[in-house]
Amino acid sequence: MPHRLNETFVEWFGEMFTGMDDWGSAYADRRWRIGLVHVQIGIGPQHVVPAMTNVVNEVGKHLKMAGLSENLRDSLGRICMIDLAFIEQAYVEVSLQAVMRETGWSEGLFKRMISTGASSVLS
Repeated sequence: MPHRLNETFVEWFGEMFTGMDDWGSAYADRRWRIGLVHVQIGIGPQHVVPAMTNVVNEVGKHLKMAGLSENLRDSLGRICMIDLAFIEQAYVEVSLQAVMRETGWSEGLFKRMISTGASSVLS
C-alpha cells in the first residue's frame, strides 16, 4: 500500500502543475474524487490540513534552496489551497448527504440548524 500511496501522491503533485485540462472540469472532477477517497478511507480534515501544510513548506524549502522565485512558492501555496478546498468540500457534501438521508431533513433545514448552532456558539 505505501508504494501505491507514493504513486498517487506523485501523480497528484504533477497534476497541480500541468493542470490536466487547463484546470478545467477534468481537474476539478479529479480533485473531487481525491476528496471522496479521503472521506471513504477515513482520513479526516484534521489530518489533511496539516499534511498539505507540510507539502507546501517542504516543497517551498526546496524551491528556495534552488534559488527559485518567491512567486513560485506563493503559487504552490495557492494551488495547494485550491486542492485542499476540493477535499474539504467532499467532507461537507458527504456529511450533508448522510445526515439528510438518515434523518429525512431537507438541505435548507440542515443548513439552518448549522447556522443556528454556529450563532449560539459564537454568542
